[in-house]
Amino acid sequence: MKGLRAWLLFFLVLCPRLEASMLEVEADHVQRLGDRIEAAGKVVITGQALELHAGYVVYDTLTGDIWATGKCTLVEKQSEVEAETIYFNARRGDMHVRQGSLLILEQPLKITGEAITRYGQDFYVGRDVVFTPCLAPRPAWEIAANSLEIPLEGYARVKGARFNVCGVPTLALPYLLYPAKLSRQSGILFPVLGNSTDTGNYLGLPIYLVTGASSDLTITPTLLARRGLLMSAEFRYRLDYDEGGEFYLEGLHDERGGKPITGTILDTIPEDRWFFKASHQGPDLMWDVNLVSNEDYFRDIGTFYRFGEDDQELLGDKRPQDLEELISRMEWLKRSNGFSASVSAQWKQDLTVAGDERTIQELPRLKLRMAQKEVPFTPLKCSAEAGSVRVYTREWIEAIKNQAGLELSWPLSVAPYFTLRPYLREQYRDTLFTTNAGSFNTTSWAWRQRPYAKNTYAERWQVRGVSLATNVYSPRFGDNWYHQITPQAGWSATSRHGDNYDANDPAHQRDIYPDLLSGDSWTRDFDMDLALTNTVRDASGRAIFELGLGRVYHYLPKTWDRVEAELAFSPAPWIALKHTNRFGRNELRPYATHEHSSTLSLEDTRGDTLSLSGEYDRLDTKSLVGSGTLKIGDRLDVRAEAKYDYVTEFEDMRRCFRYFSTGITYTSQCWSIELVRFVEPRHDVSLEVDGVTTRETLPRETTIELRINLLGLGDVISTSRTLESD
Repeated sequence: MKGLRAWLLFFLVLCPRLEASMLEVEADHVQRLGDRIEAAGKVVITGQALELHAGYVVYDTLTGDIWATGKCTLVEKQSEVEAETIYFNARRGDMHVRQGSLLILEQPLKITGEAITRYGQDFYVGRDVVFTPCLAPRPAWEIAANSLEIPLEGYARVKGARFNVCGVPTLALPYLLYPAKLSRQSGILFPVLGNSTDTGNYLGLPIYLVTGASSDLTITPTLLARRGLLMSAEFRYRLDYDEGGEFYLEGLHDERGGKPITGTILDTIPEDRWFFKASHQGPDLMWDVNLVSNEDYFRDIGTFYRFGEDDQELLGDKRPQDLEELISRMEWLKRSNGFSASVSAQWKQDLTVAGDERTIQELPRLKLRMAQKEVPFTPLKCSAEAGSVRVYTREWIEAIKNQAGLELSWPLSVAPYFTLRPYLREQYRDTLFTTNAGSFNTTSWAWRQRPYAKNTYAERWQVRGVSLATNVYSPRFGDNWYHQITPQAGWSATSRHGDNYDANDPAHQRDIYPDLLSGDSWTRDFDMDLALTNTVRDASGRAIFELGLGRVYHYLPKTWDRVEAELAFSPAPWIALKHTNRFGRNELRPYATHEHSSTLSLEDTRGDTLSLSGEYDRLDTKSLVGSGTLKIGDRLDVRAEAKYDYVTEFEDMRRCFRYFSTGITYTSQCWSIELVRFVEPRHDVSLEVDGVTTRETLPRETTIELRINLLGLGDVISTSRTLESD
């Protein structure tokens, strides 16, 4: 009856090889004519992973064919369709769309046009269509085509292709072939274009090779107009979810080799240059190798490798051209039942002097460790470690250093009041020089700097101490806030068995242990450490306010060390202030600040950030760094960062900007564009060549970089330009 909504539920029993399917038809008018169902007026057909909305539908229950018209919408598990007319077979998945659009969810890919046909679930044919991965109502970019064939897991063929950016035609191609596979495919990526004052115009053509199910190789020949052909290769692999890595190598035979160069360690440009990087991360094995062919590699044209977040520990707050040393490390670590064993190595390249003969290398380092364990039938706990390392330089030292330690402690806990922990630690170490130790060659740089009189050094040390820690909590107040007080105290005495030498006493010069690595300088100590922390926490336990004070008293010289204070204040999750200060007695006044640092951070829920930090050291540091990011809408980010130095190494170069950087990034679902401007003002640098320190003035340098990325097509445009002025 007209105006009344009726619904029918049909079960179709198919042949034995097919499953039973169920479709539900709901409409204002439903009529069955034999094997066919005719529905009109707000038709809704639903089934397993299927929902169709239309104005008029004819459904053949025997063949599974559905004809729909009138603002049709079809939603499947793998696609969504909007069209004026849709033919669909519920069994085979065949589909024909007129005057509509089809969205393939797996890629994603949106096809809009006059006629679109799908055979099964994996072959698409279109005529007079436009396709794009952009899902916005107005795509940022798209490709219009006279005809289109897309076999999934095959290669798409496009005839009469026209590349449009924001609806504006920019490139026409009579024929286009690209992989339409869900898995990675070998092929040629879009070229990399750029320009800089050091390289001139450059053009790179990346060649992508799939070498396995979890590995790939990208080879990129890049033609530098002023320097020659630079070859680079990047191999990536993934062993499992937690383990993988990469190898990267680039090399160049420089056409400007042999020409003079300024502001660098070397006098001339090397003819051949290369950069090698290898990294691996895994639960047991890790390595991070960084090697360059010469000390000025980053100061000249730099590297085409783009350092990422994983290289933050290497770069710190520096740019690659500002690195002072390259560190390569490797470690294999195995843990089991509180025991661990590791083999590691470290290699450093000094980028501030010609050659790295004086740089201490560690090849290899062995270490065994036992975590704290209970001693059977006693209240004592025990921990131990032992290790050996070979230290080496190419010029003047090669030695073997061994070390072992054993600690016994007796923790006494009166919960929840305090914990008292007395401990005793015995430590042994030795150094055996195998080359150049004790040489009387007065022309040797090593003898003038490190006159080690003996070939073998060995000593035993003992550390005795006790620590006391407790926590005191106040009753809840306000909005369930509470106050936590944490007093801590510790006493420790460090002494060498047999004798304690005085570094200033000439009679003990032969006994001074070789200071080769960080942590080698041990001295006799008898100290008391005092610390007090006050924390105000809210009902969730988050610290609102925290003030910590600490100071050390040295019993031997009978002096107090400087007071260390740390203040943290976060009244709301979006604001945080942190300040550290070391102050103590000064010649001119009773108490004065010797060094401090402060950081103010603001961040809202949108992602806007503002950070301001400053560092001060009475001897050589006084700087201010500010950075901020502003989100304009959901897609546009504007950021800026600057560093200002109040003190430099040169008396006539005080109060100057170190750098100023600004950037704009626009990101959408299918493309992004980034524009960065980096300004480094005129500044003086000190360079050491053959033991002689020289000073050179570098001109102002401005670098502008533009990068555009299109989803699924890689880097389309990558250009940078460096401008120099006096």
